[in-house]
This record gives sequence, structure tokens and C-alpha cells, in this order.
Amino acid sequence: MVLRYRLVELLADGHFRSGEWLGRQLGVSRAAVWKQVRALSELGLDVHAVRGQGYRLAAPFQPLRVERIRSELSAEAAARLSSIEVLQEVDSTSDYLKRIPSPCEPGQGKLCLAEWQSAGRGRRGRRWVSPYGSSLYLSLARQLSGSALHSGGLSLVTAIAVLRALQSCGVEGLGLKWPNDIFWEGRKLAGILLDVSGESGGPFTVVIGIGVNLELPDGAASHIDQPWADLSQCGVSVDRNRLAALIVDALMAALETFMRDGLVAFAAEWDRFDLIAGRTVELQHDHEKRISGVARGIDSRGALLIDQD
Repeated sequence: MVLRYRLVELLADGHFRSGEWLGRQLGVSRAAVWKQVRALSELGLDVHAVRGQGYRLAAPFQPLRVERIRSELSAEAAARLSSIEVLQEVDSTSDYLKRIPSPCEPGQGKLCLAEWQSAGRGRRGRRWVSPYGSSLYLSLARQLSGSALHSGGLSLVTAIAVLRALQSCGVEGLGLKWPNDIFWEGRKLAGILLDVSGESGGPFTVVIGIGVNLELPDGAASHIDQPWADLSQCGVSVDRNRLAALIVDALMAALETFMRDGLVAFAAEWDRFDLIAGRTVELQHDHEKRISGVARGIDSRGALLIDQD
């Protein structure tokens, strides 16, 4: 493991550790420890240094572990995952899954999680701020039939699955913003990005990327260009490994329902949490065209309905 990641894990519990103690654990000098601590800002981490006490992370975290995640999964979800990987760093979990071979068997999926993303992506080319260990960044690659994909609504179904998982952790006051953002009290708590590949007629491989804010450091939060929320503000504390498993469980179950019954099975739930229905909105289309009107929910394929005049 790279030295700085070993250092982060030694500081993960949020307690002060002296430079001498850290040096012994890492097999390096105190000067080398100080140099590595300074470099942690590159990961979006805030570190407190106090003379006579040492170093501590401003916000402790639970490192992601494959065995912990797998133990928290339902038997059904675990059986449908051909692999689970946890990476210390990656450009993007979704881009990583797109670079490796697709799931071999229909119905099977590959799951990738990362402690830190150097180039996390949001919709419309936005950057997803991804400080080390402070949030949850995961992607699931899964084959879908052409008929399921073309029926429409996969993005909305994914958002509902994430909302269900957050509700199971005790988060209240959640809402959905078309097409797939999860909000808490008017601020974005989680986001979703879908990447689809495949030949005409299918089957298609869909990579579903999900980011959930858990406890963002002040330094990283300053780079977010829209109102945001994290689970610490929601008054909820949940182990990252358990949250990952809850999201994957909810997502795998929702995908099975979607492939069998389509978006109609989720329409009423979407309507219940729809944040923009009845509000005046402006839709930007193809980076140039803008459509304004009153949002009137979604149609049978998940498209946003806008009432003009």
C-alpha cells in the first residue's frame, strides 16, 4: 500500500498520533511523516497538527473493506455480484469499470468502490468532489436487455433505490429531482451517473455510478458549486461498509423489478418524492436550447413533462 494511504488508515479513528509513533508504524523518520501529512491535503483531507500531541484527522472514517461489505449484503445481492473491488484511489469508479471486461453472465454484476476519486464525474461534465474516505463512491456494472433499457426510466429507478437505502438508515426529509438527484431539505445529498455501452439490439452493459456525501471536510466542500448536504447534517451516522451494502441491495432488487415490470412499478413512488412537480422550471437541452414551463411529473418512459401555456 502506498505510504500515504497507510498513514491515513493509522489516523482513521480520529485520535491524535505522535509523529514518533507514526514513524515506527510506517518505518520512516518523523520528518518523512510530516512530509506525508502535508501531502494529505491533496486527498481533500483536513489534518490537525498540535505540538506535543501529534496529528489527527479532523473527521474520522471507517475504511472500506470487501469482506465487510459482502457480509452486510443480502444473500440475493451477493449471489448476483461476480466481483467486489475496493480501490484506494482511481480516476472514477465508473471509468474503471468501463475499462475492464463486462460481466460475463446475464444477471451478474461487478461492483467497484474507491476511497478517493481524482476525477469523479457528475452529470453534464460536472466534477464530483471526492475527498478521501469522507463519502461513498461506488459503481455497478450490469447487463440489461435492450427491451428493458429502451423502455425508459432506468435513471429514475436508480434514484429511487438510493432513496430507499438512505431511508432504511433513518434519513428523513428526502426528495427526488428529475432525472436522478437525491436531495435533503433543498440541498443535494447524492447523485447518479449512468454510462451505457453495447451493440445495436443489445445486450447492453450499464455502469451505474453513485456518490453519497457522508461527512465532507471544509476544504473539499468549498469546491462544490451548488447547495449540498451530507449525512452528518441529516443527523444520521452509518458505517460506510453497511451503507454501501444497503445501496447495492436496494439497487439490485430495483433492477430486477424494473426488468420485469418496467417503470410503472415505481411511478407512484416517484410522484410521492418528486420535488419539482408543479414548480416553474427551465430545462437546458443540448447545451443551447432552453425550455421553460411548469413541471407536471413524468411520462411512462420517465421523461419530464413540462406544461407551456
